[in-house]
Amino acid sequence: MLRRAGHPWAQGGGDGGHAQGDRAPDQEQHRHGPGCDHRRTGPAAPPVQRSTAEPVQRSAVHDVLRTPGQPLDTTTRTEMEARLGADFSDVRVHRDTAAQASAAEVNARAYTSGSHVVLGGGGTDKHTLAHELTHVIQQRQGPVAGTENGSGLRVSDPSDRFEREAEANAARVMRGPVPERDGQGAAQP
Repeated sequence: MLRRAGHPWAQGGGDGGHAQGDRAPDQEQHRHGPGCDHRRTGPAAPPVQRSTAEPVQRSAVHDVLRTPGQPLDTTTRTEMEARLGADFSDVRVHRDTAAQASAAEVNARAYTSGSHVVLGGGGTDKHTLAHELTHVIQQRQGPVAGTENGSGLRVSDPSDRFEREAEANAARVMRGPVPERDGQGAAQP
């Protein structure tokens, strides 16, 4: 999870009713790490704690979050709402070239900021999406932990409770079949 410290996210909305400027200045973003099994692998993937060695270009992350993104497609939204028992009508997904570059700059497969999910090159699988949507739910409930990385962003630690919870929840909800939904869209137990 990354958290922007001391600076408004954006000026104004621009996405047809989703007011990005309404976000709190210290809004959280999820960043995968070794503990959540979504961390990029390879020699260029330093641990989360070392991310301060190469400062994040703040503009890449924030520029992506200033764009409107796209809503979840109907099929995916219906499935994830049934699996996670939440309404994702406000979720905006960013998966274009700029989003992928942004995720790469923070060395993540995907990250979340409020209702914005940014998918990098390797973060387009359903398990990763379920993990990120769990972070959307967490962030709706209030601030989540993060450690300042020296670039005005707060990065979650893979061992923190929010990461452990998101990973366990994604594994649990993706294990079984899609729950049936009633006529009002609520998942049936």
